[in-house]
Amino acid sequence: MAAQPVDLSAAYTVPQTVRLAITPVLDGKISPEEWDSLSNSGGCDAYFQWEPETLYFAANAKDGEDVVVSLDMKSDGWLVGDDNLELRIGFKDGQPALSTRKLDSTDPAGPAWKESGILHESIKLMGTKTDSGWSFEASFTPPANQTPNVGTKLGLRIDAVPAGSDLGGAFLPRGMSFVNLQFDLGQNLPSGFSWRPDFLVRSVPVDDSFKVKYGFKRSENVEFSHVEYRAEGYAKDLMATGTKPFPSWDKKGKAGEQYATIIASGAPVGYRVLRLSLKGKDGAETTLRSSFRIADLVEYDVHLPRSLPLDPDARIIRGSVDIRSNGLKRINGNFKFHLPSEWTATRGKETKFTIYHSRGVAKVPLEFIVPKDTVGVFPLTFVGEIGDKVVSKTMYVPVGQP
Repeated sequence: MAAQPVDLSAAYTVPQTVRLAITPVLDGKISPEEWDSLSNSGGCDAYFQWEPETLYFAANAKDGEDVVVSLDMKSDGWLVGDDNLELRIGFKDGQPALSTRKLDSTDPAGPAWKESGILHESIKLMGTKTDSGWSFEASFTPPANQTPNVGTKLGLRIDAVPAGSDLGGAFLPRGMSFVNLQFDLGQNLPSGFSWRPDFLVRSVPVDDSFKVKYGFKRSENVEFSHVEYRAEGYAKDLMATGTKPFPSWDKKGKAGEQYATIIASGAPVGYRVLRLSLKGKDGAETTLRSSFRIADLVEYDVHLPRSLPLDPDARIIRGSVDIRSNGLKRINGNFKFHLPSEWTATRGKETKFTIYHSRGVAKVPLEFIVPKDTVGVFPLTFVGEIGDKVVSKTMYVPVGQP
């Protein structure tokens, strides 16, 4: 007897739909404060975070279960458009296994499952055995026209299903929850109270100073006794912590607070969360959480085509890369541009660069030749050598792909 399809049409409940930018460490182990819980209404403990350009997923599952991630990238409904993706993760012989497909609902004949078109290199996946089953952590970099950023909304659900089970026809609906990607989240806010964090910059490299000014406002009689502040997760022990009395309200019902620290050496790069806990005189606690980034000293804004069509002739590709400083001081470095062995760099392969000003930019022109009849997915790697620091970024360019 054929297995019955799993019903994914049930409502999917997400208690906190505002999702903060947090960068997990992809080792297959879900560590304390590494993730914010998403939901367990899909039959597993599921987690979801994001950062600009990247989505992150994780879950704990039981033996004999797969985990299915359903994504409505435009948040316009599961059976609308061709932007709905399914990532299915199984676990066998101590390793996670991934399959992907896309639901296309633009065909007049009805919805149909199609190949996802997702580049293999755009998904990173790690899994591990646990006492009660298995767990995984994954990252997904969507195509350029679906890049997530602050303010993006998307439909989402994460379910545990029997391994290898049938999920039903393409025409079946899925109950989605819609999440909102943000940098700031206030929880348990008293009536009449508002807040605003004023970051000089949200990206700060290791060993640099980091400051945030907080503005508070009340329209009712809101009283706090003191403020506790700390970073969460992987930055918890690498930034200043403390407690101080809550500042006095002025006649306009406004108050301010400042947090300052140095990002300690050894801090892992990525988005982290700074937490302020405001203690009410009645015992209640208001939590203010903000995403910020511990950054590499430099980063790269690449201005090159994200894909190339098939061409029977060799062709010249021109563009540039902006080397952007996240630091406060002058930077002298050496830039290298690595191409596939069959390609030829005619400009920008290796060059010295200087960034004179705080958080300034150095622009490097690029030019290279792609051989004729090239087909496949190819890595382009950008490397900056600054003293004993090496900062690299790799992008993958499909050529001649359908």
